[in-house]
Amino acid sequence: MNRIPIIIDTDPGVDDFFCMAIGCAFDELFDLRAITTIGGNNLTDVTTRNALDILHLFKRDDVKVARGVDKYLTRDFDEPVAKFHGANGLGDVELERSTEAVDELAAWDRIYEEAKLSNGELVLVTVGPETNLAMAFNKYPDLKGMIRKIVVMGGSLDKGNVTEYGEANIWHDAEAARIVFETGIPIDMVGLNVTRQAPLRKDIFEGIDDADETVKDVMLRLIEFRNEEAMHDAIAISALVSDEVMIWKDAHTSVIDGDDIKRGMTVADYDREPNSRVAVGINIDKYYEVIREMIRRFK
Repeated sequence: MNRIPIIIDTDPGVDDFFCMAIGCAFDELFDLRAITTIGGNNLTDVTTRNALDILHLFKRDDVKVARGVDKYLTRDFDEPVAKFHGANGLGDVELERSTEAVDELAAWDRIYEEAKLSNGELVLVTVGPETNLAMAFNKYPDLKGMIRKIVVMGGSLDKGNVTEYGEANIWHDAEAARIVFETGIPIDMVGLNVTRQAPLRKDIFEGIDDADETVKDVMLRLIEFRNEEAMHDAIAISALVSDEVMIWKDAHTSVIDGDDIKRGMTVADYDREPNSRVAVGINIDKYYEVIREMIRRFK
């Protein structure tokens, strides 16, 4: 089977760490072309440094890290969310510092360059606000015809986590998310309605004794920092490892961005021509299989 060329657009981020881990671990499945960074969980300088250091921990210094935006399309970033990600964005766990340089291209330019090289097969895995992607589509109108699929961790088919209606990744830059969902590119949306159902517990790692001890220790510390809650971003990329992780339903999904109350709401219409598959359920056992296999692969 041919490897899937992917770019992970991310704001590392504790749950982003586990998303990147899966992207790195399943090397026979994913051709990880780049990590593109954005602020959100922390400032972009911090998330970019975290991305470099995470790749270094996973012995993947070969992967480019392209720095993204310092603000959303129409407003500034909010304050870093230390409560959920620690002061350093990684649960206050200190990683060995990478000596690799940041890519010379900006995130949106790197996305375009990799798309041109991927013969229409590039998959974008976006687990932060959608600003970098919106910038790329605005700058390069022909990019829409070069992307095979976008996997989005964002939105919700029930309640949000910033407001009653808005999930953080979509709510923070609803204008950018609307642009992405209107590209016509097939989208797999993995929202809070399913990710909340799958906490990442430490006991899932029991019996895995041959994994890299440093990697395993960092993962367990991050899980403890988050009180064994769901690692939302890891769940989204797991659905790219195995389509059976999710129960999908075709829908036309739109993003509300002009309403102060319902800002960031993702609306799935099952009667219109679909532009997406939305996750309506999760096979938790399949997800945990992906997590266990991921940690086994770090030697």
